[in-house]
Amino acid sequence: MPTNTPDPAAAGLSSGPGSVFNPAQAVPWRTYGALLGAKDTFAADREAAAEMCRTLHGVPVKEVTRENAAALIRAVHLLAGQGHTQFADLGGGRPMNRLNDDNLPDLATVAEAEQPARQWLLLDSDVSAVTAGRALLGGEGVAVVQQDLRHLPGVMAALHGHLDMSRPVVVILGAVLHFLTMPEAQLLLDALWAELASGSVVVVTHLTGEGADPDTVQAGAKAYRTLHGIDIYPRTRQEITGLAARFDLRPPGVVQTIEYEPPDAGPAPVPGPHFLMWVAERS
Repeated sequence: MPTNTPDPAAAGLSSGPGSVFNPAQAVPWRTYGALLGAKDTFAADREAAAEMCRTLHGVPVKEVTRENAAALIRAVHLLAGQGHTQFADLGGGRPMNRLNDDNLPDLATVAEAEQPARQWLLLDSDVSAVTAGRALLGGEGVAVVQQDLRHLPGVMAALHGHLDMSRPVVVILGAVLHFLTMPEAQLLLDALWAELASGSVVVVTHLTGEGADPDTVQAGAKAYRTLHGIDIYPRTRQEITGLAARFDLRPPGVVQTIEYEPPDAGPAPVPGPHFLMWVAERS
């Protein structure tokens, strides 16, 4: 267990979005769920989702959100099919568990279908996501931990406490790094690189504003901050690619989520603020 991992949270930062339950305050995972048509969101989350759709006029926000969720499902299915049995969903939010309009399965269930003995760690700062995760993902081989991604000793302790870090682990960072500053995101990825065994894989999806009107992107980020009380950082393709610098990018490199292992039929990529995706290996 590492003892000298840098800890950005030690300087008085909060313990993360949703660390204190408040149904009147929209939080990222519930707004994300509301965009997917989740049945267990609150009025504040549904209004936040509606406001993001209004602010990002001309951008099919709900479709982009679904693209992100579907791409993560495809990535987990592919990696489990390749033999991976250990997964850490960091900042994973509430398991989808088909509680949404598209009947999307949870990532842990997708992995279990390919690898019945899989080990699964779900980590999130949101107390309601953690509570739901423990209820929906209970069973052998599953651990659910409440932790802020910026508190690196806590994140590393969860990994070492619930997974065999001498063997490869798939780390999923789905739509979470854009809630961290670039130094915070880089510290997290550096810590993962230092702790992960060779053959481990990191899966990242990240919001970008490339290809969109800068004023619209700025308005969307401002609205998100107002609605959720936290910052969000849409980044360029170059910045998102740079986060993978210490890892070896797997084909097809950095792509829109709809372009990663695309299904046989489906919508074409949409313009505007969307999610970019990369999958990279710890050599």
